[in-house]
Amino acid sequence: DVISASGEKTDVELGEGDVRITSGGTYEFTGTLKDGSIIVEAAEDEDVNIILNGVDIYSEDFACIYIISADEVLITLAEGSVNSLRTGSSYSQIDENTVDAVIYSKADTFFDGTGKLVIEANAKHAIVSKDDLIILSGTYEITAMNHALYGKDLVEIYDGTFTLNCGTDAVTSDSEEDGRGNVTIHGGNFKVATEGDGFYAFHDLLIEGGSFAVQATGKALKADGNITVTGGDFTIDSVDDAVNAEGDVLIEGGSFRIDSDDDGIHGDASVTINGGEFVINAHEAIESTVITINDGTIDIYATDDAINAGQKVNNVTPCITINGGTITIDMGQGDTDAIDSNGNIIINGGTIDITAQSPFDYDGQGQFNGGTLIVNGSETTTMSNQFMGGMGMMGGMMPGGNGGMMPGGGNGGHGPGGR
Repeated sequence: DVISASGEKTDVELGEGDVRITSGGTYEFTGTLKDGSIIVEAAEDEDVNIILNGVDIYSEDFACIYIISADEVLITLAEGSVNSLRTGSSYSQIDENTVDAVIYSKADTFFDGTGKLVIEANAKHAIVSKDDLIILSGTYEITAMNHALYGKDLVEIYDGTFTLNCGTDAVTSDSEEDGRGNVTIHGGNFKVATEGDGFYAFHDLLIEGGSFAVQATGKALKADGNITVTGGDFTIDSVDDAVNAEGDVLIEGGSFRIDSDDDGIHGDASVTINGGEFVINAHEAIESTVITINDGTIDIYATDDAINAGQKVNNVTPCITINGGTITIDMGQGDTDAIDSNGNIIINGGTIDITAQSPFDYDGQGQFNGGTLIVNGSETTTMSNQFMGGMGMMGGMMPGGNGGMMPGGGNGGHGPGGR
C-alpha cells in the first residue's frame, strides 16, 4: 500500500490497510491503497476536510471511505485529479450496522472541487450519507448495483457533472420525518441510466435548473410528496411515468422531451403548468385530478388520453382548466380522447389544436369561454362531447409508447437496507 497523507499528521494513523483520522482538520491524500479504507472518527463537534488528489483505493468487503463521526465532512476533489474508489462484491458486518457503500457516512457530507471521482460499487451503493448529502461541484462517474447518490435526510446538488448507472434509484432521499426526505437540484449536468427511479424524494423534489438525460425502468422524476420544476433541460425515456408525484406537480418553466410507456406527467392531486416547452410521446401525456395550464408550448402524441383528469384524491371534482399556452395534440387510433375529464373541462384562453376522432370527453360541464380551438383542421367554438363513446373495445389494442429501453425488474425499494 502506497498511500500518503499530508496535513495534521498527528491525527492520521497509517495502519495496516486502513488510514484513520481521529480529529478535525484538513488532510490531503494521494497514491494507492490496495485493500483498505480511510476511516474518520472525529469528535461530533469537529469538521474534517478530506482532499483527494489522485487516489486509487480498493476495499474488498468494506467502504473505501467510512465516516463514523464528525460534525461535517467535506470531500474535495483536487483540481486536475482523477480519483478511483472500488469495492468487492459483498460487505462484512460490523456491530449492528452494515456498511454497504463505497463512501458511507454517518455525518453531514459535502463534496466540492474540480477534479473527478470514479466509483465502482460492485455491491450495493456508491455514496450514502445517513444525514445530509450536499454536492457543490466536481465530476462524478458512478456505476452501482443499487443507489448512486443517497442522503437519508437530504440530497442537495448545486453543480457538477454526473454520469450515473445504477440498479435502483439513482438520486434518493427517503427520510419519513417532517422537513426531511427531500431532493433539491439547483444545477448540474446529469446523464442517468437506472433500473429504478432517476430522482426520488419521500417528500418533495425541487429542480431549479440543470441538464438531465434520464433513461429509467421506473420513473424519471418521482416524489411521494410534491414536485416543483422552475427550470432545466430534460430528455426522458421511461418505461413507467416520466414525472410522478403523489401530491402536486408544479412546472414553472424548462424544456421537456418525454418518451414514456405510461404517463408523461402525473400528479395525484394536481398538475399546474405555468410555462415551459414540452414534447410528450406517451400512453397518457398529462394526468391528474385537477389540471391547470396557464402557459407553455405543449406538443403531445398519446395512445390513450392526451390530457386526462380522473379522481385520484377523494372529495375533489376532476377538472381541466386551460387559461393560456399553445397546445397541439395528435391522438393515436382507437378509443382515445384528446382532452378527457371525469368532471369538467373549462377553456378560457390559449391556442388548442387537436387531431383526434374524439377531441373531448367529459362527465360534467364543458365550457369554452375564450381562446382559439382547432379540431381536425377547422376552427370551432364547440366542445363536442364523446361521453361514453369512442370506438369501444378497439381502445387499447394499438401498441403504445416507446416499447421499453431498459431491462426490466423492480427497484427493490428506495432506501439502502440493513441499517
